Amino acid sequence: MAESKQEASGKKASGKQSWQDRKLKKVVRDDIDVISRKTLDQSDFITMLNTHDNVLHRLRMTMGRNKNITFEKAQEFIERSQQIREEINLLNAEMCELMEWDYTPPRGFTNPFAKNVEGESKGSKKKVSETAVT
Repeated sequence: MAESKQEASGKKASGKQSWQDRKLKKVVRDDIDVISRKTLDQSDFITMLNTHDNVLHRLRMTMGRNKNITFEKAQEFIERSQQIREEINLLNAEMCELMEWDYTPPRGFTNPFAKNVEGESKGSKKKVSETAVT
């Protein structure tokens, strides 16, 4: 069997190559998503979201088992997490509206400025009356 150039030279793979190899191995896992980043802000978000994912997972796994983590406190954190996701969705929709772009929210979210059946914006202050069909 022929030796690879790396084995023949006796040199270790560069740190960058092994880092890339580790990334490529992770890509095939079901719990991994690939995120492109165009701004430094995105790098910050990715780092914070990875931490948030780990902490939220541990919170859910230990609530009720650790006396410091009550179900009520865990629920509060989970609800705050949802509110933050909704705020980011709203922020994205507002920026798209300002730039006159169509905003397509991620799965599970809605565009807060999308027109509903009656033609009203969902963020509208007007209350639409509902009629029952019998």
